[in-house]
Amino acid sequence: MESYNGAVLSPNDALILLEAARQRLIPKITRRLKDHERQLIKPGSIFIWDEKEAKMRRWTDGRSWSASRVTGAFLTYREME
Repeated sequence: MESYNGAVLSPNDALILLEAARQRLIPKITRRLKDHERQLIKPGSIFIWDEKEAKMRRWTDGRSWSASRVTGAFLTYREME
């Protein structure tokens, strides 16, 4: 279900994962997750998708997230309790 589990600490890490997905070395998400799949999300879950292929512009997982913040080269969100 997830593309990768771990941490993306640098823009280079992100590029490596995107290239791995492009080469089909790791899976891309091709549709929105079903409810039972959403329950399997855990810390470190990384999901990669192509907006056009998946017909999905924004990520939705049924959880509450903070407003986005720029952190270095990344746009980050924090899960709200």
